[in-house]
Amino acid sequence: MNPLAEILGVANQVCGRTSPLSLVDVVDRVAEWPQGVTAVTQEHDGELLYWDAPVDDVKQARARAGAGSMLRELGIKHQIHSAYLNPNNPVLAHDWQVRVVVPPIVAQ
Repeated sequence: MNPLAEILGVANQVCGRTSPLSLVDVVDRVAEWPQGVTAVTQEHDGELLYWDAPVDDVKQARARAGAGSMLRELGIKHQIHSAYLNPNNPVLAHDWQVRVVVPPIVAQ
């Protein structure tokens, strides 16, 4: 997340077009599951945020955040990793504002 973008008030603007990929597809293509991850969400700029908070908390935060910042909802203390599918041309999933992806070993 770009702090300058937040100051300028452009932090919640979608960067580019959404793709036909779902968030599940994007997360699967990145294929990173650091230890302790309970859920993954995506920010408006295509950044995947990996959380260690309880899945229900992440789902509730995603519902509250909508197109807003998940960091604002859950806090940096629960973010344990971040990634992009393509850092030079970020991919924004079509369902990024509502979807929460959990690791394969965690029941949804």
